[in-house]
Order: sequence, then structure tokens, then C-alpha cells
Amino acid sequence: MNATVDMLCADSHGAPTVLLSALEPQAVRPEYRDGLLAICGLVVLVGFAVLTETADQLFAPAGALGGVAVAVALEAVFLRYPSRALGVWEQRGVPLAGLCIVLVAGAVGVQLAPWLIAVPVWGVFTYLALLGCVLVGVGNPVSVLSRAEE
Repeated sequence: MNATVDMLCADSHGAPTVLLSALEPQAVRPEYRDGLLAICGLVVLVGFAVLTETADQLFAPAGALGGVAVAVALEAVFLRYPSRALGVWEQRGVPLAGLCIVLVAGAVGVQLAPWLIAVPVWGVFTYLALLGCVLVGVGNPVSVLSRAEE
């Protein structure tokens, strides 16, 4: 028995055409991919904070403010220059490289000053909150700020 299940349709000449095989891997929507990467990054960063005994610094006001500010600024860039920013972001490997940069920033930052671990944590948390707003249909709150500047 063949394990693939194909969906067929007819082309303009009436010949059957395979549209899609149910067992072929399908592309994941970018927002789901980015959300999953962000969740993984958040787990790693919080775990790193626990391992380095800097978890008490996760709520440092300067770090939280810095993380939120960086996330909102990056989101504003993506909204202001969507074709350029998304053109780069959607290239193969760039989202994973972005995650690695955030993780390295957290590791380096905590060595410089323990409260700096809060910056990437709050930045990723802010991104997840913005993504959640988009996924539930509320829209991106940063877009309101971007329009207010114009």
C-alpha cells in the first residue's frame, strides 16, 4: 500500500494533476516559526540566568526597560521598512542566527553586569507579547506608535 495521500484536481485540459501530498512537509508560517524560536530563546535565557545565579536580576528595572525599548525599536524598523527588513529576515538561516545573537548577547551581558541578562529576556518577552496581539487579531500595537510619528 502506498503511504502517500495525494490531492488531485484537473488541469485546464482535464488531465489529473497532483496538488499536494499529505505526507510532504509543509512550510511553517513565519510568525509561528518566529514565535517558537522566541519561546526557545526565552527558556534558554531564563535557564542561563538560573544557572549563573542571576535570576534575581530578571526584574531589574533598567534591564526590563532596555529590553522593551530594543524590542519596540526593532519592531518599528520592521514596520517602517517592511520589504527590506522582511527580505533579510526571511532568508534561510537568518531567524536562527538572530536567536543566536540574542543568546550570545545575554551570555556576554551577564558577564559585564548581572542585570544585563534582563535586557534580552524582556526583549524576547515583549516580542512574544506583540506577536500574541497579532495572532489573536488585535493588531500590532507598535504600528499605532509608528503612525503617530508620521
